[in-house]
Amino acid sequence: MASIMNNIMIASFILWALYTECLSVRFKVSSIPSVSVALGSDVVLPCTLTPEKNGEEMEIRWFKKIYQPYAHLYMNGKDDYTAQMPQFANRTELLKENITRGIFPLKIHKVTAQDSGEYHCYVESSHHHSMAAVQLQVTAVGTVPVISSITDGAVSCESRDWHPKPSLSWTDNEGNKINSSMMKVLRDENNLYYIISIIQQPSASNITCTVSNSINHSNDSRQIRGLEHSQTSRNTHSRVYVIGAGIILIFFGCICFLLRSLGDIWDKHGDLQRKYEALLATQPKPANGTPHTEASYSPV
Repeated sequence: MASIMNNIMIASFILWALYTECLSVRFKVSSIPSVSVALGSDVVLPCTLTPEKNGEEMEIRWFKKIYQPYAHLYMNGKDDYTAQMPQFANRTELLKENITRGIFPLKIHKVTAQDSGEYHCYVESSHHHSMAAVQLQVTAVGTVPVISSITDGAVSCESRDWHPKPSLSWTDNEGNKINSSMMKVLRDENNLYYIISIIQQPSASNITCTVSNSINHSNDSRQIRGLEHSQTSRNTHSRVYVIGAGIILIFFGCICFLLRSLGDIWDKHGDLQRKYEALLATQPKPANGTPHTEASYSPV
């Protein structure tokens, strides 16, 4: 009986030792839910082991949608760029100052709109592996909206270089919403957004076009105020027509003046020609019958 109890105790001790050893090699990878960064800036994506463990001999892989190609890879004690995504070439850096404590964030230089999305920090040792995710939000506040009169009855508003996707709204001078007759949002080759909207010109003397996105809605919307009613546009057109007509009249007046001056000069030329011919007729003819004139100069 004593031997049986002794065997049970030995087995329990071995199982406990294996369990504690198993716990010693296990770890959890953690990060934060999301990080926001302005377009063109540098960003750091956190990644930490709990409990603290030395990560120098582990595989640390940062990737987006698929395991490979990756955003960055640390393996066998060094960085490996052989299968890195082309968009991250020369722009990623695994910060290793605290890698012995299980802290190894990824730094991305000069972020682009294309860098937005979910990133996975995958860590693997010889006995265990774990992974965490973090969302990167790249923000860009677009250009100041431009309001233009398309016709006497329609007005457009457009803005470009936004990220994430923007929205556009119209209001009159009393803050009432104006419904858009056309709205389009397009994405360019740099993954930045362009938005345009058209409305029928309201009777309000002033209208406002506001462009914003989900991240910059409260602080970074752009507004244009003071677009006059279409009557102002018509008055402006009328002034342009009057000025244009005046310029045309002045131009034709100058042409007429030049033609009249040329006519006077031509008449005077004809008079001089006739006087010259009459003068020639009074001159004596030489022996060969050819009329001629002579001029002499005597110094005083």
